[in-house]
Amino acid sequence: MFYQITEYFDPVGNKKISSKCPDCGNTNCLELNFYQKRIETPFATNITNKVSGILFCNHTNTEIAPVLWTDEIENYFTTEKQKLKLTPKKFKFSKGLIIILILITLLVVGGIAYSSFESKQYANTTEAIKNVKKGDKVKTLATILGKSGTTWFLVKEIKADTIWLQQHKNLSADKNADFDLDDKNFTNKTLKLSLKYFKLGVLYGFDPKNQEISGGIFDIKQEQ
Repeated sequence: MFYQITEYFDPVGNKKISSKCPDCGNTNCLELNFYQKRIETPFATNITNKVSGILFCNHTNTEIAPVLWTDEIENYFTTEKQKLKLTPKKFKFSKGLIIILILITLLVVGGIAYSSFESKQYANTTEAIKNVKKGDKVKTLATILGKSGTTWFLVKEIKADTIWLQQHKNLSADKNADFDLDDKNFTNKTLKLSLKYFKLGVLYGFDPKNQEISGGIFDIKQEQ
């Protein structure tokens, strides 16, 4: 990622000095201008306490390079620089960056909260599946006699290593489809499955070659 960094030198004062010009040799023609450094980026403004100076000869209308400054001029620059009223040193983020940081923070916090909620939901569902009992209703993504979709089952009976599920009359391709879970909406068709695999979240029969159903469990409503 590339972005532009721009340096500005804001004028903070000027002084005429009587020193002899190191270029033209005249006196009373030199003017010393002071500038405070400011750095701008798309994300922040940094006002520094660094001060630079430009020496200008009004006789020749030219700038005198620092390498030509005499010790007298250098001392004058150092002394006068300390008397300047500078803009206080400051580092400030831009409004755009603050908005971006806030959005990123909200996204991170939201992501963590959602992940925590999902983890808790998953843990609750996993625990409910392990403690399944008669009367519970189980939401599945299943393939039944070659037809795939989302449906619900009513737990009719649990004995030893076996669980019997009564199938809902509806099978939907929409995972979030709304099902009426009243007991009367479950058909009389009952499937005999392995309780061991059920508690692992899997629908699995005892006769793999001839089993009518396969799939997974992703929600359970427990009988109150």
